[in-house]
Amino acid sequence: MTGIGAVPAPLRLAAAGMVALLLVLAALPVMMALDPAATAASVTRQDPSLSPADVEFGVSASIVYAAGLHLVYGAVLLWLGLKSLRRRRWARIALTVALVLATLNSIDSATKGPEYVWWAIAGDVLHVGIVGLLWLPRSVREYFAAARAEQRPRGVTCPS
Repeated sequence: MTGIGAVPAPLRLAAAGMVALLLVLAALPVMMALDPAATAASVTRQDPSLSPADVEFGVSASIVYAAGLHLVYGAVLLWLGLKSLRRRRWARIALTVALVLATLNSIDSATKGPEYVWWAIAGDVLHVGIVGLLWLPRSVREYFAAARAEQRPRGVTCPS
């Protein structure tokens, strides 16, 4: 295992992007709770026939759902991010898949109303930036390639 000093700069920047993404994930349910009128407008747009009591329940359910989903997603991102910093190639792949799926899911969030569009855009910018930093810089590719070479048994060579 390598120390944090050996982690290439682009991967450290990706880690900073992950922290920013975690803040965005935490902020959205908080915003929904602080502005229940906007959340109610979103619930009403989805089903205008709801009674006021149903809208009130929908607001509470939406906040709980968003908080729970973001909490689980944030925990998975944090775990995969830490494993990636420790040169776990499988974690880099799983983190990439999670970020791509989250980007696709944010399209659904953006369609729920104008109050969610900027949150979706902020998250997507971070998703795409992190994925790029996980795969594009040469130093990061070499970082993970070195981990593969270290895991190979002695005396065994890979075909060219």
